[in-house]
Amino acid sequence: MAGPSRARQYLSGHRDPRRLRAAARAGSGAGSPGLWADVVATWRLLRAYLRGDYRAVRWRSILAVVTGVVYFLSPVDLIPDVFVLLGLTDDAIVVSLVFGVVRQELTGFRAWEQAQQGLDATVLRTVRSA
Repeated sequence: MAGPSRARQYLSGHRDPRRLRAAARAGSGAGSPGLWADVVATWRLLRAYLRGDYRAVRWRSILAVVTGVVYFLSPVDLIPDVFVLLGLTDDAIVVSLVFGVVRQELTGFRAWEQAQQGLDATVLRTVRSA
């Protein structure tokens, strides 16, 4: 897994914020969509779940995401964010744990989304040809 080793390398002495952003975009391995794409997909998954469109997700994954968001947005942290790099470490650990739980769910959700887009395109072609 490339993601955790990049995080460890950054936290062990590299202080260049560009490297952190690049590592976040790179995701956790070859062919992965990247951290930001996972964040956006997780948001779409939550919205689809709350609307009732997509229910093929374990309750513990939903709980992990909600707990992670609450922790991330909460002003109370294990390590206060006043200590900039050190304070962000606990947030990074929580985000990493959440995506560790949710990663498989995102794969299934993305496949479901692609299938839905295929259905939408088929319906449009059918309506247009009628």
